Amino acid sequence: MKHFSNEFCQMQLYDQFVVLTINENVEFTLEKASIIRDKLLQYYKSKNFVLISHRKHKHNVYPEIYKQGQLNNMKGLAVVSSDDKERDKAIIEQPLYGKSFVFFSCLEDAKSWAKGYF
Repeated sequence: MKHFSNEFCQMQLYDQFVVLTINENVEFTLEKASIIRDKLLQYYKSKNFVLISHRKHKHNVYPEIYKQGQLNNMKGLAVVSSDDKERDKAIIEQPLYGKSFVFFSCLEDAKSWAKGYF
């Protein structure tokens, strides 16, 4: 596993999946998503993976992130949160992502899903 962090997020990069945690009160814009995409492209190259968005902090996700520049080798997205409001936000985001999109309340459950995905 490899770690990456900057002023707005932390990532734990595993062989088949990445756990992304956005920091508290961040406006998660297309520009920030591009930084993450570049890091994922460097790490996974053309290898398939899934992304786990661990939403343990409140932050805003801009819808254009789903519409522009998705990586072809990112095959699925899991949103993890125990907060009902985050689940409601994820339900709104789900139609914007055209691949496998699931919701978990426990990070370990999401990791198990990711490990069994391929």
